[in-house]
Amino acid sequence: MGNPRLWIGLLVTIAFLGLLVLRVDVGETVRRLGRANYVFLLPGLGLYATAVLGRTLRWRYLLLPLKGVGLGRLVPVVVVGYMANNLLPMRLGEVVRSYYVGEREGVSKAAAFATVVVERVFDGLALLFFLVVAAAFLPVAGLVKGLGETTRVPWPILAGGTVLSFVVVSGVLLWGSRGPAAWTRLAALVCRPLPARWKGQVVGLVDLFATGLSTLRNPGRLAAVFLLSVPVWLAEAATSYVIALGFGLEAPLGGLGGMATAIVAMTAIANLATSLPSSQGGVGPFEFFAVATLVLLGVEAEVATAYVVALHLTLLVPVTVVGLVYLWVGKESLLRLMRLPPMAAKASAAEGRVASGPVPREELP
Repeated sequence: MGNPRLWIGLLVTIAFLGLLVLRVDVGETVRRLGRANYVFLLPGLGLYATAVLGRTLRWRYLLLPLKGVGLGRLVPVVVVGYMANNLLPMRLGEVVRSYYVGEREGVSKAAAFATVVVERVFDGLALLFFLVVAAAFLPVAGLVKGLGETTRVPWPILAGGTVLSFVVVSGVLLWGSRGPAAWTRLAALVCRPLPARWKGQVVGLVDLFATGLSTLRNPGRLAAVFLLSVPVWLAEAATSYVIALGFGLEAPLGGLGGMATAIVAMTAIANLATSLPSSQGGVGPFEFFAVATLVLLGVEAEVATAYVVALHLTLLVPVTVVGLVYLWVGKESLLRLMRLPPMAAKASAAEGRVASGPVPREELP
């Protein structure tokens, strides 16, 4: 409870949920939740399980330059990572996932973390691609302007900030994919003021991180990662679409076809809004931007809010429960995964290894 990152996440959640509550009739929202047809949750859960499996396949592909890991062994790691993301702020679940796969499979945790960063970048690119496709059927520019008015943030800043963040990160990763030498030079420059013993260790860890970016050196593998990302998000959008049927969203959105386009746009916008580290499971930003998108497209605020609450619970609760079960069956502790082994405990051994070259199994800083 003394961790400031926890409180930052909670404050983000409270702020966005507070903004949402001020815009809707809470009593009517509860009534709309009671009238929904929850039979559609079952196929929705099946589609979301497909999305998780697709994410696991994509990560397995990214990990191949480090080690070939069986799909059956990776699924628990991915689920535990998503469970941790839902319980911890600042996307610390990504660090937990990298650490967990390193413990289970003996791969470099820093290199594994680099593959997770690549995943997140391609998620953003796939979502931006969805918005471009949706623009052929919806007034996406007007939608972005409307979101700017809703959030009281000038729409060029809202749109430009989102796109620019992925462009900058993509550029940095592509630059660093030329090989560890580029990252080593950068790390040596940044770490120049540090004591020699820390400098050597940081540079060694950066080398390992660069190893995880080896996928980016091959244009064919880049295209493959993007192509794997598109069906992953299509499966998640399909989850949202099926659950929307239980709330009758096809009527205000212009039929089943219109609802499909609207759900794709909502999926892209809501998940882009949660792409930056913030609250646990994206709770707050996801609800606010998903509801705002649907309202701008013609859905009643209370109906949109009821639907988004049910949808987000469907996306968060089952994977969190399964992740906790995986930890329990494996006799593992989330608290232990959160407390990564102290660097000080292995400092003397690590210094010697890093000084002599890259450390295949060094811990994340």
